[in-house]
Amino acid sequence: MTKKQKPMTRADFISICDCVSKTGNSSNCMKLANRPLSDLYCYLKKNPDERQRLTIARTFFHDEMTAAVHDLAFGGIPQIRRTEKGKIVIDERGKPVIDRIPDTRLITTLLRDHSSRLARAEKADLSNATHISAEDKMTQIRNEIASDPPPKETVLKNKYTHEE
Repeated sequence: MTKKQKPMTRADFISICDCVSKTGNSSNCMKLANRPLSDLYCYLKKNPDERQRLTIARTFFHDEMTAAVHDLAFGGIPQIRRTEKGKIVIDERGKPVIDRIPDTRLITTLLRDHSSRLARAEKADLSNATHISAEDKMTQIRNEIASDPPPKETVLKNKYTHEE
């Protein structure tokens, strides 16, 4: 017989978010906490305001990862210098010479990611700026109804009269 687990608390959720900000993976964080992923979904369903916290944690991880990749792309990936025949080049102290050459493929990938991310952010900003709340929608509908002209009264005459 399995023991039913207690529902996720806010403190549990905050620790999951902290883990996500470091690893970027909510599934692994839930496994580390010995909880099924469905607990996270249930918590978010009951507390929809907390979704933003999880999104911020994911964004933080993504930003940190992007910064690290950016440093590697522009600063260069460390490589040991070799001669034409493949021998390692050694400096005067007897240590291998390490070159850092910028990686153009990585730079291209970064630029593509940044441009698509910028486009998504602009789309979200536009959506948020033009978003009409439920109260505003109701007010707008009421104003439209109030501004409608009254219906015309038309008298329908029966063309077919039954005469006996």
